[in-house]
Amino acid sequence: MSLKDKLALLIMFLLAFTISTCEAQEFVTSGDFNDVVAKDIVVIEFYADWNSANAAKYELNDCSYYMVDISKSMSLQSEFGVTAIPTLIVFENGEEKSRFVPNVMFQLEADSKTVQKNIDKLMLAKFN
Repeated sequence: MSLKDKLALLIMFLLAFTISTCEAQEFVTSGDFNDVVAKDIVVIEFYADWNSANAAKYELNDCSYYMVDISKSMSLQSEFGVTAIPTLIVFENGEEKSRFVPNVMFQLEADSKTVQKNIDKLMLAKFN
């Protein structure tokens, strides 16, 4: 096992003891969106209140998780090209890193493990 592999394993081990779980509890509007996504790793879930049955509402680690109601923030929906809900976008320091969109049944195809893997890659990249 190389030194790089050993360091990556050690970092993952340390992160396992310091993991904080985040769950979407706060809502973002176009007024505070840029300030919110400028923080470290942020997951934004675009959803509609009238379609809350299909909201993802994942529990994710090592990120902040916010929701945008597209019926109240149509400008954000347009700016980010959200054409179906729910849509999850992962940002790091204000830059979009990954996007997860729903299938034709308006259910998110990416499960929480898939989204978490993307977040974990961003976390590990900080140490390289």
